[in-house]
Amino acid sequence: MNEPVFCFDRDRTVDVRPPERGRAVPLAWVQYYAHRTDHDVWATGNPRLCREAGVPSPREARELLVAAGREPVAAYDRMNSGRIDRLRLLDQLYAASYDREVRFVVVDDTDVTEYTDGRPWTYHGPTEFVETVEDGAYPPPDPGAVRGDPYGNPERGDRYRAQLDRFERRLSE
Repeated sequence: MNEPVFCFDRDRTVDVRPPERGRAVPLAWVQYYAHRTDHDVWATGNPRLCREAGVPSPREARELLVAAGREPVAAYDRMNSGRIDRLRLLDQLYAASYDREVRFVVVDDTDVTEYTDGRPWTYHGPTEFVETVEDGAYPPPDPGAVRGDPYGNPERGDRYRAQLDRFERRLSE
């Protein structure tokens, strides 16, 4: 996997609930990376982002690990105390699914560098991420490509099923 994996928080990060100061990541960008590129995208904060952007959460990562007979490194906790554990679950899923190191980009209003230190994770606050994208570090999103696209029924995992199926196959090998 050559493309970075994006992990987005929602509250005080994405424009559906923007930060009090600074710039928010447009929801259309999250949708674009998830549905119009080869990037895997996860909602690692408020699970409302799963429905809004059509992306899975670490809850699905944990379920995949359990179904494959692996002991998850952490419980899925929706509260802030579980923020690092949610990242650890993703780290475990990718480590179990890929032979090489995967590069993660975490975009969150809460500094998670305590977890990224020494691991293949890059942390950006929302304003920094927007500026980094504008400076060309990541592919520039085309928000017009996703506006109004429902990505399937939000009550089912249709929108990100292919991403989860790929992990199911890799974990069963």
